[in-house]
Amino acid sequence: MLYPILKLIAHIALKVFFKSLKIKHKALIPQRGPLIVVANHPNTFMDPILIAALLRPQVYFIANSSVFATPFLKWLFRQLHMIPIQRKTDKVKIDNKEIFQKCYDFLAGGGTLLIFPEGTSIRARRLQELKSGTARIALGAESQNDFQLGLKIVTLGLNYSKPESFRSEVFVNVDEPIVVKDFQEAYETDSFAAANQLTEVMREKLEKHIIITHTEEEDRLTKQIETVYKSKLNEEIQLSDEPKEQDFLMTKGIVDAVQHFQEQDPQRIQRFSPKIERYLRNLDRLNLSDEVFARKSPQNGIFRASLQTAFYFVLGFPLFLYGLINNYIPYIIPSKVASKVVQWSKAEEYTAPVMMITGIFSFSFFYIVQLIAVQWIFQNWWLTLFYFISLPISGFFALFYANYLHDTQDKWRLFALFYKRTDLVATLVQQRKEIIRELEKAKEDYLGFYAGKE
Repeated sequence: MLYPILKLIAHIALKVFFKSLKIKHKALIPQRGPLIVVANHPNTFMDPILIAALLRPQVYFIANSSVFATPFLKWLFRQLHMIPIQRKTDKVKIDNKEIFQKCYDFLAGGGTLLIFPEGTSIRARRLQELKSGTARIALGAESQNDFQLGLKIVTLGLNYSKPESFRSEVFVNVDEPIVVKDFQEAYETDSFAAANQLTEVMREKLEKHIIITHTEEEDRLTKQIETVYKSKLNEEIQLSDEPKEQDFLMTKGIVDAVQHFQEQDPQRIQRFSPKIERYLRNLDRLNLSDEVFARKSPQNGIFRASLQTAFYFVLGFPLFLYGLINNYIPYIIPSKVASKVVQWSKAEEYTAPVMMITGIFSFSFFYIVQLIAVQWIFQNWWLTLFYFISLPISGFFALFYANYLHDTQDKWRLFALFYKRTDLVATLVQQRKEIIRELEKAKEDYLGFYAGKE
């Protein structure tokens, strides 16, 4: 009974927490089991919450046994359909053979299992080595049913724009299901080799649908190029009609290009990296973003934008103040709690899930208290209903208003710099022009290299 209620709450919370949640090829996910869902694991508890909310059938989760450390946690996580399995590093002892058999029985009954075969969650854009346990469970379940079970494995690629941030974006790639029966002959010949073969197929599918960088330096350079050049590339090269897929494919293309030049012309990377690093460091020192320099002329449109900003601020300030007063405490509590948890655990991966889960409780509690207070004071149900509707609307407006104010601060700073330090602005503009020129030449060379191979 607890699972469907929490699933509904999670579905609503995800809609609030994320600015957009796009799923490509969702229709490829079977509507009923037996099914194993496999995904990369960049965002700890957020990943299973997200996937469970997306899937129609009830999902059971394979989780490491260390989270079942107390009797209460055992009870709670079992209510949430979590199945413990012991890794070599886990202190909580579990009979894995017994757990595997329960998984076989569960799948034989048409159930849906969610497994993260990497075993642990990391924030970096990587795909860790996949453990073979998922393949062993799939093949074992089919073997006990003479490979007549019809078990399928669906791989999901989870891509968060900013995994730790409220109102960020998620793009989920779904691939064609893997039919486990196709590995029957290999399993009957060598079960160990068949498990490795199936694991490799899962790895290949996941790698196609997530962003992967090999080193921290490569990841940093990719993000820097995205900051300066990605919007220009999106205007010039159309890879998809869907904006989120276009964004994903463009980032993947930038990563591929960086890796190409690291292999073919590493000196080019060594010459270019300090330039873009210096430019972005200069912007950071001035508390500016690259977006204000993306225009043809830095001062272009500043006066008009300033007038529009002033107009919006004056008209919107009363609603912003109303939203701020009524939503500030429940809004700020999740970030404070998440900060403490991250500080205690030394794991930034907990930021987003802790914020969302805490937010569910903080907003529910304070909204209920506020509604009771309004009804008690005014004794008017219609007024209380109106107040209830106004709470989330004004809260979102206050957030939009604050973000808009933050975004326009760059324009005001640039406006001041342009007239006080024209030489500094000119230097930044020139640095950016040189970077764009080098990136344009790199794009031509990269596309020419692969065009010559066709």
